[in-house]
Amino acid sequence: MPITAAVGVLLLLLWYAISRDPGSEHASGSPSAFGPADGREPRAVAVSASPTPTVPPPPPSGCVTGKTLPSGVSTRTLRVGGTDRTYVLAVPTAGSQAQALPLILTFHDLGQSTDDLEAYTRLADQGTKAGFAVAAPMGAQGRWNFPRSAAVGPDDVLFAGTLLNELTGRMCLDAKRIFAVGYADGANMVLTTACALPGRLAAAVTVGSSVLPTSCAAPSTNLLEIHGTADQIAPLDGGGAARPAPFAGVVAQSAPDRLARYASALGCSGATQVSRDTAAWQRTVWSGCPSGRDVGLLAMQGAGHTWPGAQARPALGPTSDAFSATVVALTYFGYTPTSGDVGSGGTGTPGSPVAPPLSGPLAPSGSPSPSPSASPVGPSSTANASPSASANPGAGTGTGDQGNPGPSASPSVTGTPSPAAADG
Repeated sequence: MPITAAVGVLLLLLWYAISRDPGSEHASGSPSAFGPADGREPRAVAVSASPTPTVPPPPPSGCVTGKTLPSGVSTRTLRVGGTDRTYVLAVPTAGSQAQALPLILTFHDLGQSTDDLEAYTRLADQGTKAGFAVAAPMGAQGRWNFPRSAAVGPDDVLFAGTLLNELTGRMCLDAKRIFAVGYADGANMVLTTACALPGRLAAAVTVGSSVLPTSCAAPSTNLLEIHGTADQIAPLDGGGAARPAPFAGVVAQSAPDRLARYASALGCSGATQVSRDTAAWQRTVWSGCPSGRDVGLLAMQGAGHTWPGAQARPALGPTSDAFSATVVALTYFGYTPTSGDVGSGGTGTPGSPVAPPLSGPLAPSGSPSPSPSASPVGPSSTANASPSASANPGAGTGTGDQGNPGPSASPSVTGTPSPAAADG
């Protein structure tokens, strides 16, 4: 097992276990106090979001009605605002559905297919092995309307809310463990959804995001951003090349500034803790958040607009192999990683953590910790929940472990990166 990978995940777990102050309570920041915590002006133009759309209340849960969806992967359509929208749903094996399932929404980059997102991240493959249902919505014309502009496309916040309602009514989901992961423009869509639909997402992980809406008055979602310091597409400090229509005028914001704005809206005190845990990354934690919530930034040293631990994509810049961002996201959402999760082809077993158990829940404290009645199910003893951090998630074959053929719960991973992805 690569030492760097094991230490990386361990430090992340320690960070989230000890850096929060669950006892601190602070009133939510007012809109007038929504600027950066250090008083600096934002370095780039922010994108205004429209008012929260009218998303109907969730229907009766499948946990109550007994409705279920079969395990495996399916492509489905959903009518939203008079338009058919598409998503790919991966459901764990039937044995894990005896309990309410946690759900992860995954959002692709600009011009990226859901197949390519899966090839790059293996989120569905590894998520279902860890006991999560995973839904990957498809953006209209391959893009997300995170600016909430009619020129960009349909209302994707409405799509996200309607999709959550659809899945709530058709299967047994744990409403308190709904999560989201996004890459690049997909990460921007996650931030827009978290701001526009407070209370629907317990936690989110964004990789290479660039824009936080100016309208984000009362979010409730724990947030972890992973961002490369050498990202030339969405620079860490903001700016970058101008984007073409229909995103003209959208400029990357400084990651520290926008996370400070989000932490302020979440009700955090504004204080930060900064530490260089390893040569591979620097972490910043916004402390003093109410109800044990947290906001964090992992600045990956020398990395580009890329997914840590994934197969190299030189056109997007260097890729860090310090850890797998997929494993980090699952860990942040409450899954206990195993030695196989960060090993080189080892077989993970449930309840076999990388390090001795830490005090307190592994999930963000703003979301419930696993319980006997509703908890993520560990991977089977014959399935490796993640490749090593030096392996290539993007090179997966849809056959489970590399070198260990078998059925896969993930969508096809034969996609190739779209040239448009470099614009995200």
